[in-house]
Amino acid sequence: MSSIQEIKALVTTSEHEVQIAKDAVKATERGIEEAYERNRIARANHDGLVIKLANLKAQFKEQIMEDGLKESNRWNEMYYKLLQWKESHDGDVLVPVDKDSDEDAKKLSRWVINQRSAYKYFINGDTKHIKDHRIDALNKIGFVWCVADHVFQANVEGLKQYHAENNKFDVPVNENQKLAAFVSRVRTAYANKQGGRAEHDLTDEQITQLDAIGFKWGFKNSRKRTTSTSTAFDFDTQIAILQEFKDEYGHTKVNKLIKEWQKGEGEPSKKEYRRLPVFLTFVRKEYILFEVGQPSLIDAEKIKALTKLGVEWKKPQRKNTGGESSRKEKSKTKIE
Repeated sequence: MSSIQEIKALVTTSEHEVQIAKDAVKATERGIEEAYERNRIARANHDGLVIKLANLKAQFKEQIMEDGLKESNRWNEMYYKLLQWKESHDGDVLVPVDKDSDEDAKKLSRWVINQRSAYKYFINGDTKHIKDHRIDALNKIGFVWCVADHVFQANVEGLKQYHAENNKFDVPVNENQKLAAFVSRVRTAYANKQGGRAEHDLTDEQITQLDAIGFKWGFKNSRKRTTSTSTAFDFDTQIAILQEFKDEYGHTKVNKLIKEWQKGEGEPSKKEYRRLPVFLTFVRKEYILFEVGQPSLIDAEKIKALTKLGVEWKKPQRKNTGGESSRKEKSKTKIE
C-alpha cells in the first residue's frame, strides 16, 4: 500500500509540475504575443519616422533649390530661359537648333549640352561642375540627361505604336525614315552583340525592352555584306547614328564639333559620333561617282535620305579634256 501511495503522490506532484509548466508556457506565449505587439508598434513608429525624415529631407532640398534659383547669376538666367523654351515648345527640353535658329536658341542649346557634360562629371565623383540643387531643379522640369536613352525610349514607343497599327516591325524608309533607321540599327547591333562584336552598342536592358514588345531581331531580307565595305560603310547603322547626332545637336556639321572636342571644348555624348566624319567622307565620294554615272555604293534613295538630314554635297568638277578650246583658254590666261 505504501508503494501505491508513493506512486500516487508522485503522480500528483507530476501533475502539479505539468500544470506549472503549462502555466509558464501560457505566460511565455502571452509574453511573445505582447512582444510581437510591441515590435509591431515599434516598427510602425520606425516606418513613420523614416517617412517623416524623408519628407523633411525633400523639403530641405526643395528649399535649397528654391533659394538657389532666387540668386542672380548666369546659370539661373539660362535655367529660366530653358523653362520658357519648354513652355513655348510643347514641353521640349532638348533645344534642337539648326543653321536658321537665332543666336539665343543656339546659346541655350549649348548651355543644355554643357549641363549634360557637367552631370557626367558629377556622377563620376567630380562635383565641382554642377551643384546638387541645380540637378534637382533640372530634374523638376524633366531635363534629359542622356539624349541617346531618350531617343531610344521614344523609338521603342514609336515602334510599339507602328506594330499595333501595321502588325509588323519592318518599317519602310518611305513611310518613316527615323523609325526604319532605328529598326535597322538595333538589328545590326544585336547581330554584332551575338557575334561578340561591339557589345556596348545595345545593352541587355534595351534588348529586354524590345523583347517585351515582341520585336523580331532578324532582317526581313538577309544579305551578305562584302568585307571590304562592311567596316567602313554600314549605311543603315551610320545614318541612324547621324540622325541621333542631328536630334541632339540640331545639325549635321560633324567636323565642326569634332574640332571643338579635340580642343577639349565639351565631349560627344556617344563615342560613335567620332566616326561620323569617316562615314560622311565616304558617302560624299560615292555621291560624286553616282553623279558622273560610275558604279557607286549609294543610290538616289540614300542620297535623298542624307540630303533630308541636311548633308551638303559638292557637285563633281568636270575634268579638263585637253582639247583645242582648253589650250586656247590656257594660252589666253598666260597672255593675261
